[in-house]
Amino acid sequence: MTSVEIPLTGGRMTKGVVRVGDTVRRPVGPHSPFVHRLLRHLDDLDVAPKLLGVDDRGREILSFQQGETRTEFRARDWSRDQIAAVAGLLRRLHDATAGTPLAQGEETVCHNDFSPLNVTFAGGLPVAAFDFDQAAPGPRARDLAYAAWLWLLGVEIAHDLDHQLALVRVLLDEYGLQDRENFGHRVLARVEAERDFHARAGRVLGPDSWLACEIGWLRERVHVLDNNI
Repeated sequence: MTSVEIPLTGGRMTKGVVRVGDTVRRPVGPHSPFVHRLLRHLDDLDVAPKLLGVDDRGREILSFQQGETRTEFRARDWSRDQIAAVAGLLRRLHDATAGTPLAQGEETVCHNDFSPLNVTFAGGLPVAAFDFDQAAPGPRARDLAYAAWLWLLGVEIAHDLDHQLALVRVLLDEYGLQDRENFGHRVLARVEAERDFHARAGRVLGPDSWLACEIGWLRERVHVLDNNI
């Protein structure tokens, strides 16, 4: 008897992800060997799916993470406790790989898409991450800059900028980032790098695309960000 496959839509880019019973099946790709080593390394921390093998269709088998997932990140309407939990989860992920062979001489392994779409929530708080397809060695601040944008900064902020900047400071305080010089420029550079990533992948993003609008919003406020974070 074939198990029922239920498409999962919590992620933003990966296609063909389905739930089968208490497992998730995902297509593999060129980056999968690194991701599999990373997931095995994180196996005991309960902050990421557990790698259970590969099925007869060549898809990776992951444990299903109980909890809630989100399908929209641009509302950016989060409480202080939620952002503190974001910082704690990202810090745990970074600390787990810092100084290990996986980091390949960099500070840590960055998730590189630490979005509300790629986090499991329990009781309204983020408790675990998934979709490590873009994970790679890098500096901690790179992930923090991207998370600040994904969770709190951009065109469709839910509150005024002062409110959002206070939450960015919570993110960095709870994480423990000391060096915040030019953090606004770090955020802008990271989002511009995301635009370039999409361009290299053949995804055409015109001047009126949502990502172009986000970059424009950040450029107009980058000095405000630098001076208030």
